Amino acid sequence: MASNTTAAPAANRVPMMQNLSGARVAKQLFSAEDAIDRTLSETAKLITTMCEARIAHRLPAIAGQRAIGGAAEALAALERARRSVLDTHEGLAFLRDEYGFETVGAGALHKPEAVEPTGALEAAA
Repeated sequence: MASNTTAAPAANRVPMMQNLSGARVAKQLFSAEDAIDRTLSETAKLITTMCEARIAHRLPAIAGQRAIGGAAEALAALERARRSVLDTHEGLAFLRDEYGFETVGAGALHKPEAVEPTGALEAAA
């Protein structure tokens, strides 16, 4: 019994599957980048809120230091994780170019060259 549907020729299916896979990877990459930024933001807000609460309750500066220090360490770890995800992004871009996958764009399409931190950011780095 013959099928009424025609499948794409095998030669056309491979690039289509590669593009679909690339789009799935890109979507997950962008999701991971956004999730880390949201978590960085929330952790920074937590630190701010703890500091403001200490001041509002007129507690000594030592009060809550362990908790604030822990949150600050988490913030630093999140920044390192963010950098690692960006390195992953760069690695995927290399693979895309190396193997001829289509570019999948989302979010900001203009990406400035890597800039070394300056000023207060340089001191923190």
